[in-house]
Amino acid sequence: AGAGILREADTMFTPESPWDNTSIKQQGDTPDKAAPLVDAYCADVPDNCTNGRINIDFEYSGPSVSQDQVADILTAGWGDYFNVNRKVVLQDDLITDTALGAYQIITWRQFGAPDPAADRVWLACDSIGLISLNWPRYCDQAREKLLNESRATTDLAKRIEIWKQIQQNMHDAYTYIFFTHTMWLQAFVASTRNQCGVKSPDGVELRCETSGAMFNHGIWFDK
Repeated sequence: AGAGILREADTMFTPESPWDNTSIKQQGDTPDKAAPLVDAYCADVPDNCTNGRINIDFEYSGPSVSQDQVADILTAGWGDYFNVNRKVVLQDDLITDTALGAYQIITWRQFGAPDPAADRVWLACDSIGLISLNWPRYCDQAREKLLNESRATTDLAKRIEIWKQIQQNMHDAYTYIFFTHTMWLQAFVASTRNQCGVKSPDGVELRCETSGAMFNHGIWFDK
């Protein structure tokens, strides 16, 4: 689905990021481990199963060719143990369902802030409510302690180590499975100037691009 261009992801950070926990490697494609778990679940909750497979709803935004391709791959991988009910919805409906917790499995683009402190809101216990920004509605006090410790210090090395522990916590919880890192492109005609020339009022050069967004008010064009 990534046309051989997108890079596989194991965590929320790219491999070259200083925040990345390179020791984390997601495991997959191990049906021998899935089979006994599915059997035990269906024995315990038979109403949620049909013909020995777990019934699940899988929701994603569309219409989208690339999202359909991702769904095909996932559904094929789950097919031996899950009866997958695919639901294609408009993106605004997907966001609403996710914020309200009205879903079982979704595909989603998430995280990617230059400083992970800006991503805290997606993980914190205090983000859980009727409308939740902690999408999985997962509150773990050990992770909450780490998030608070990271916010309480300005020591970069200490913050990096804390966020590596947070990534391990996320991996162990399996509320997120990371697929690929999004690649952003800004394209300009040859006469474009000053795409990355924006500075703060006190003269500090600002980051040129973040998650596909950039400053446009300083751009100008040669004739």
